[in-house]
Amino acid sequence: MKTALRLVLVLACTSAFGLASARSATPEARAIEAEIRQLDASRIAALLKNDLKALEQLFAEDMVYVHSAGKIDAKKPYLASLAAGNLTYLSIRYDPAPGVLVAGRETAVVTGRAAIEFKTKAGQLNQRVLTTTTVYARGAAGWKVVSYQATPVVP
Repeated sequence: MKTALRLVLVLACTSAFGLASARSATPEARAIEAEIRQLDASRIAALLKNDLKALEQLFAEDMVYVHSAGKIDAKKPYLASLAAGNLTYLSIRYDPAPGVLVAGRETAVVTGRAAIEFKTKAGQLNQRVLTTTTVYARGAAGWKVVSYQATPVVP
């Protein structure tokens, strides 16, 4: 429930204030943006290495993960699926670099267009271009991914 409330608040802030450019952001917001960019790069690296221990640390316990096909996962089922080899990421490339919205001291949103290549457990190779949104929230344990959503880009 906390994740849903945070997401609603982030979307409301985004709609009300628009995306602020880094040039007009405060030094604190620029520092948070840099931290989130680094954290998101770590998330992608962990996905490519199938580093479940790193992903366990990055994902909030109540994370909501919406796959590009519409399937909704929680943290534990998603990690179990990765551990079982149901999905193996081969490449994840943002082009252009993703945008980061700092929606306060404790919430940030990363959005972008990513080319993703992965294979299924059966060995089927898949390539997709997706628009992605990753929501980070900072709590007592630091920054965590609370929500991720991938939407296919239709040619």
